[in-house]
Amino acid sequence: MMKSIIICEGETDFTLLQYFMIKVYGWSDSGKNTFNPEIKGILSRDFVKDSNMLTIISAGGCSNLKEVFSAVIRNNENTVFDSERFSKVVIITDNDEEGTESKIVSELNAVSSVAGEISNRKWSKLSFTDMTNNKTPFEVDVLLLVIPFDENGALETFLLNSISKQDSYDAEIIRKGNDFVDIADPDSKYLKHRSLKTKAKFDVYFSIRTAAKQFRMRQDILKNVPWEDYENIREVFKELSKLG
Repeated sequence: MMKSIIICEGETDFTLLQYFMIKVYGWSDSGKNTFNPEIKGILSRDFVKDSNMLTIISAGGCSNLKEVFSAVIRNNENTVFDSERFSKVVIITDNDEEGTESKIVSELNAVSSVAGEISNRKWSKLSFTDMTNNKTPFEVDVLLLVIPFDENGALETFLLNSISKQDSYDAEIIRKGNDFVDIADPDSKYLKHRSLKTKAKFDVYFSIRTAAKQFRMRQDILKNVPWEDYENIREVFKELSKLG
C-alpha cells in the first residue's frame, strides 16, 4: 500500500482537488479522515484506489501550510512501518504576490532541514531517519505547485484563465466581469483585500454562467463544472497521476 497526501490552502482548493482526483484519476471517497493534526481550521478527507490511500487536507490558509507539512514529517518520523508513512507529499498554494514562491520554498526546506531541495513544479526526494528505536532511513517524494505558474493570483485566477484559454466567448465574459469588479467598489468598502476581489471575479463569472441553476455555494459550482475537460487544468495537475 502506498500512502500519499495533498496539502492545499483553503476550501476552494479542497473541493476542486477532490473532484479532480475522483473524476480524472479514479480515486474513491472513503468517507473517512484518518490524519487529523491538531491545527485550527483544517479539513481532511481520505480516498482509496486499489490498495493505495490518498489524504487531501486543507490547511485553513497559507499561513498553516508549514505547520501541516511539519505534522506530516513528524507522522513519518514516528512511524515504524513504511506502509503507514506518507511516501508522496504534494503542497499546492496560491501564487498570491511577488516572492510567494521563494518564501514557501524557504519555509518548507526549513521544516525538512534539507536546504535547497524542495522547488516549484518538480518532484524532490528527501531523506529522513525515523525517530523510533529502529532508526530506519526512509525517503519521501515532495512536489510543490505554486499556482498560477505564470502570474500572481489564486486558484480562482487559474480556473478563470483555463476557461478563457479554451473558450473565446467565455473569455470575453470573464474579461468584462473582471473589469467590473476592478471599478465597482472604488473605496474598497466591501472588497477590502485583493483576495476578495479575486473571489468576486470568480463569482461574477459564475453568476452569469450558472444563473439558471442558482447554485447557493461555491462548492456547488466547483462540483458541477467538468474541470477535467479543460486542457490547461489537466496539464497543471498531471503530476498528481503519480499518487497511485
